[in-house]
Amino acid sequence: MLPPTPEQQLAIDHEGGNLLILACAGSGKTETLARRIARMIRDGVDRGSIVAFTFTEHAATELKQRIRAKLEEALPNEPALGDMYVGTIHSFCLRVLRENEPKYRQYEVMDDARQAALIATNFTRFEDSGTGIGLDRLRGRTRSKTYGETLRMFVSTLNIIFQQKVDVEAIGDSVLVNAVKAYDEISAGYPNFFFDFNKIINELIYFLEKNPKVLKNLRVKLSHIFVDEYQDVDDRQEELIWLLSNGGKGPEVTVVGDDDQALYGFRGASVQNILRFEKKYPKPTRVTLSENFRSTHAIVSVADEAIKLINERIEKEPVARRIAEDGTRIEHLGDKGDIQLHTCASEEEEADWVVQRIKALRGVAYRQKNGEVRGLDYGDMAILLRSVRSSGSVFAEVLRGHDIPVVISGTAGLFNNDEIRLVQASFSLLSRSEFALPDESGRIELLTTVDTREFVRSSIKALRETGRFGSYANHTRYLSWIDKVRADLDQRSLKKGERGRKGARIYPQSLYQEMLATLGAGIDEWPVDLMFNFGAFSELLSQFEAVHQWITPARLKNLTLYLSNWAAKHVDEGGLSELSSLNSVKIMTVHSAKGLEWPVVFLPRVSSRIFPSSMRTRGPDCFLADDAYNKNVYIGGDDGERRLWYVALTRCEKFLNISSLKIKGKKKPTSYFNDIEHDCVCYDGKDPTLREYLEPQPPVGSELLPTTYSDLSAFWRCQYEYQLRSLMDFSPGVGEQFGYGQQIHNILAEIHQRAIAGNKTTEKEVDSLVDERFHLRYTRGDPLDAMKLAAKRALKNYINKFGEQVLKARAFEKPFEFVDQQSGAMISGVVDLLESGDQSLPPSQREIVGLVDFKAKKIKSNEEYEQLERNVSEQLQLYAVGVKYALSKEPGSAAAHIISHSPLPESVTAKGKNERIPIDISDSAQQEALARVAETVSDIREKISTQEFGRTGVSSGKCKYCDYRVFCKGYKEYSSQDKNEAVNSTPVESAEKEVDELMEEMNAGQKS
Repeated sequence: MLPPTPEQQLAIDHEGGNLLILACAGSGKTETLARRIARMIRDGVDRGSIVAFTFTEHAATELKQRIRAKLEEALPNEPALGDMYVGTIHSFCLRVLRENEPKYRQYEVMDDARQAALIATNFTRFEDSGTGIGLDRLRGRTRSKTYGETLRMFVSTLNIIFQQKVDVEAIGDSVLVNAVKAYDEISAGYPNFFFDFNKIINELIYFLEKNPKVLKNLRVKLSHIFVDEYQDVDDRQEELIWLLSNGGKGPEVTVVGDDDQALYGFRGASVQNILRFEKKYPKPTRVTLSENFRSTHAIVSVADEAIKLINERIEKEPVARRIAEDGTRIEHLGDKGDIQLHTCASEEEEADWVVQRIKALRGVAYRQKNGEVRGLDYGDMAILLRSVRSSGSVFAEVLRGHDIPVVISGTAGLFNNDEIRLVQASFSLLSRSEFALPDESGRIELLTTVDTREFVRSSIKALRETGRFGSYANHTRYLSWIDKVRADLDQRSLKKGERGRKGARIYPQSLYQEMLATLGAGIDEWPVDLMFNFGAFSELLSQFEAVHQWITPARLKNLTLYLSNWAAKHVDEGGLSELSSLNSVKIMTVHSAKGLEWPVVFLPRVSSRIFPSSMRTRGPDCFLADDAYNKNVYIGGDDGERRLWYVALTRCEKFLNISSLKIKGKKKPTSYFNDIEHDCVCYDGKDPTLREYLEPQPPVGSELLPTTYSDLSAFWRCQYEYQLRSLMDFSPGVGEQFGYGQQIHNILAEIHQRAIAGNKTTEKEVDSLVDERFHLRYTRGDPLDAMKLAAKRALKNYINKFGEQVLKARAFEKPFEFVDQQSGAMISGVVDLLESGDQSLPPSQREIVGLVDFKAKKIKSNEEYEQLERNVSEQLQLYAVGVKYALSKEPGSAAAHIISHSPLPESVTAKGKNERIPIDISDSAQQEALARVAETVSDIREKISTQEFGRTGVSSGKCKYCDYRVFCKGYKEYSSQDKNEAVNSTPVESAEKEVDELMEEMNAGQKS
């Protein structure tokens, strides 16, 4: 590893006061940040006093990995991150709220997809029931008067209201005000308890301002706040940072960023925060990292000339550097022909030119940063576009026509596939709503039932003829199934019993699984990419179900609204290409390429109205009047586009290929293209430099395989289940009992928090906690009452029988992450409870703790008990490693604790066993666990490369428990082998049966 530059060392060694690290492109900001944090810990700063905010979870994972590597150098005996927080600001907000107010354990942060699903499913206001948001009354104010545009403009309106603290009451538009209030009530109120990305920031600011003692304690606990990508924080995020840091007076603030790379002004991010940092924060120090170790001098020069035209920016003097063979830093010079400019008369000609350049550059000898030389391959190349959705498919099609592997993202192309349109049409038929089918121009045509049925017929025929479906797929059988389901839905819509469960309630995910089975998923072998697309659709359904808990036949229309007006325009295809085609040319937007780099970069379509965008002077589309907010904040203008151009240029390490359309009267090269002047530039593919060619060699992937015990256990049960669940994103569906275990955990957390403070929880307090805190999004009526009663009994059993054990609590729900060097996997998990350890054990420099994992489960037999013991042994042995290497504590003991409303059966207690199952976590057991993980991860990587995951659940007898058995070919085989054990009900039906049994048990208990 190279030593830091003098500038980096200044940042690493900085002490006392707030710090601005101005990091030019390619200057090693993440490495510098990791070294600075590791140096501070080495010098005695408490790990738990450090908070580091990253822009994405992916960036958080990379930073944690780097910090850990530096700590292994600085403190080889204690390299753990411990209680340090490294992650997004949104996750931090929820963590702080949950730690300080138990009611927030009911809340979750919803992403853009869930927010869109929630709005779509509550689009219309029904005055008779007082439900819905009321966007139907705003629809006429949009240009296109469509559901989709109304939804998009409303989300934009919500963002502006939160970011600019717009007084809703002062808006002066009763329709909009009522819609905003209804959205807030529906999203954050019972039974949803959701915060969107903006609301969670607001909530923490409000909570801390109303609870000054909590704020004071938080400031005392924290010593340093780090903020990565500071140029892209918005004003409300900055307000929280300012609040936490006590106006910059402490904890100390270190921000890292580059005003030249500010990209998200259109989302409300304010580049002014980084531009004004030194004027706002007391005792500021600026360190500029100006050495670019990524790009050649030619690229650095071209990019610097382009960004200098920005009106307001911090002046920098970037220089290209590389490491010479003797270890010294020298200027990284480019060669004549490294930068290519080309104009094209058509889109197809431009794509062909890109193909020719790819072929010309593949195999060119390339000197990497570590000094090694290899031949370039497809994985070294990227095509970056202003908009992939409008331009990406042309390039992908031409490249694939030349057998060049491609990974394309940002196309929103899932619904361009016939199989997904078929599913969408099917749900339209089931909901008795018109099917929204776009034509080639994108214009929506609404098909009647007759036309939709014909579309289904033709789609199944086409999919069968092209080999996407097998011979079992039959449109007559399929439409007959739809007719039967519609009849059942009609019957259910008429039933409105007190329980509401056997009557009106339906489960879209279960319908979807039956749909796939009827098309032949459990009989024919379908192409893997087809299944990845079906998995992406399953994830969409789970997003819908997550925010629309109680779904009736009538509410299926809301699902079709969500699919047609948001999902169809935002969701990419399934991620097969990302997994199995790592050595591929990447096609993505410039925005999504931020933070990435390639030896070869293509920047096509640098043409009029595209780059720079013709929309650059337009403000956001929203329902607020122009004088209600500062519109200019969201207008990127010429400066915003030029920053995006700078980011695009600086993604390239050496070979930069820029092209433009030149079509008379339509398109022409822009100033971005025309202003490029450098002696390394050549035109039309001419290259005077003699290039050495080697055998193409793909870049070595450095990505860790993120995994959890849940992922690993799925693979151990059945490889195909792992593929469906962890790679293809198939969701298991939700039943009425969904979330019961989490609610038990939430209340256990409060019981143990009281214990840490030295207080026992009484039976009466358990009753109050369950009444106040226990809620299930997917349950109501008698089933909910039965589960509450079961929860009370289970928790009372626990505190009465294990009261002294409860008082040993030290921490609840401790997350951990560690990199297993043997397997190359990033393993994460959450330890339910850490207890004070056995004091009779030999003394250790680390705190000795006991690990406890709670299982909210009714045990019906000794076989179930022993199976649970085997499973949790694997889990806690792995968690013990996490406690040791991630939390810097010594795991002295471990136990699984069964939390149940029913006593253990006599077959268990007769053997001297009870609810607390001791687990062997000796060093040898931990090493065996790691060895098994390493073997499993190696196996998973091999399966990912081939996409050949065996249906191993058949031989292990696990098929009958699988969430995906309805449409699995393996389950059909299992059923035929052992008809006595086969379970023919769907997973949700099985869950409903469990709820029925629980209700009967609770009723019997009350009577007795």
